[in-house]
Amino acid sequence: MTARIIRNLIANSLAHSAGDVEVKVALAEGQALLAFRNPVAAGTPLQPERLFERFYTADEARTSRPSGLGLHIVQLLAEQMGGSAGASVEAGSFEVRVKLPLAAAPDP
Repeated sequence: MTARIIRNLIANSLAHSAGDVEVKVALAEGQALLAFRNPVAAGTPLQPERLFERFYTADEARTSRPSGLGLHIVQLLAEQMGGSAGASVEAGSFEVRVKLPLAAAPDP
């Protein structure tokens, strides 16, 4: 499931970034944090509160672009794993954050 989350985040970043994509992996609040941050083109109508909705796309006129399922799937998988997903837009940058529980070490 984690690999699918990462693939979807990479695909989303590459499809919608207006520049370089910044990826961060960190430990936050006892969970693994994956953060993908990229610039967005001026005037891009992003609604962070709707980005995880099934089939939501910022540009309703798109026909050759992704279906709007990528971030929805990221959120569903993160929640199934006991984590969460969120997004924000600040100062021309879009960021998706996914928190996932740390995997327990296997018994020897």
